Amino acid sequence: MGYSMRFVKDEYIAEEVVGDVMFKLWNERTRFESIKDIKPYLYQMVRNASIDHIRKNQKIHSLDPDFDTGDSEDFDFDFLEEEVHSVLIQALQNLPEKCRRVFEHSCLEGMKYKEIAELMEISVNTVKSQRTRAIELLQNQLRNHPLIVLILAFL
Repeated sequence: MGYSMRFVKDEYIAEEVVGDVMFKLWNERTRFESIKDIKPYLYQMVRNASIDHIRKNQKIHSLDPDFDTGDSEDFDFDFLEEEVHSVLIQALQNLPEKCRRVFEHSCLEGMKYKEIAELMEISVNTVKSQRTRAIELLQNQLRNHPLIVLILAFL
């Protein structure tokens, strides 16, 4: 939402833009399965949707003279990454221990199910179910952070 705010300068509109982008992604999710790195793609979609909103409402709202339509690569993502990281770490700490460990090994470290099963001395099916449970619990905890929930949907 913070990225959209750079363009639309209104929290309510930014929330609406991000919601519309998420709705579009959800409805067309099969089309996006082949995307390897979803983060830049999401930022580009939010940027484009924000600019489209401004163009559509140009007659109603005057544009800010400092409005920047530069490439998203010029934008400093550090503050967003720190916020996302902080929120995600807090949510991970609230997970049951086994779910958290499986999620970290699978999603954050990229380990295979079999490797995790051997490391934790559990079955591969338990790894799969604990990973699924962890993602569901995280999505529930993070429902007020739509961008993070969207990213979790692609794991």
